[in-house]
Amino acid sequence: METPVFDASRPIAINLRTPGGVKTIRVRFPSDDEWIGRQRRRKVLVKQLGRGISETTVANGEDVDAALVAKLREGEDPEIDAFEAMKVVEQLSLAEVDDVIPDSDSFKVTLRVLGATTVHLLKMPSAKDVFEYRRGFARLLDLPFGRQEVTINIGSAAALYKKLATTTEGYAGEVPIIHQAVAVKAAIDAMDTAFAEDRDASF
Repeated sequence: METPVFDASRPIAINLRTPGGVKTIRVRFPSDDEWIGRQRRRKVLVKQLGRGISETTVANGEDVDAALVAKLREGEDPEIDAFEAMKVVEQLSLAEVDDVIPDSDSFKVTLRVLGATTVHLLKMPSAKDVFEYRRGFARLLDLPFGRQEVTINIGSAAALYKKLATTTEGYAGEVPIIHQAVAVKAAIDAMDTAFAEDRDASF
């Protein structure tokens, strides 16, 4: 049996379960520029509630996703609302970390993505790499009344991915930026965990 691979050029049919029955939505996979634009337009608001508790919301998430799905759709029927569009984008953006295995100066990251399982071998980033990635990844604005607005730039993750990636498995063509961002974060999180364990063992 042939191993499934992820192919961003292949049309995608997504089934949405609704009170009126199953809706089948046919779309293409977003381009890297479309993913970057979507992330930048989503305004993540963090409100400090006191006593170390905060509330995080995405103010315009459904409108941003509805606009994206409208560009991706192949055919107009059936109609969907903005919240159903969010479900479509949620499925398209699926990239769950199954495993991260350190291997001397590299990390082997396994992702479960839409229709396939993929593997990314990434070199260990330097401290400078991680600093520049984090500085470019999120832009934070302080707003009145104890609120903050965070804008995400996944282009920062893509730049680091291109620097660190040595091999990939499970793709027919290029690795989408949305997968690159998850793989990079997984490798950095694994490195931070290993660093913390080494620090604790020193005391």
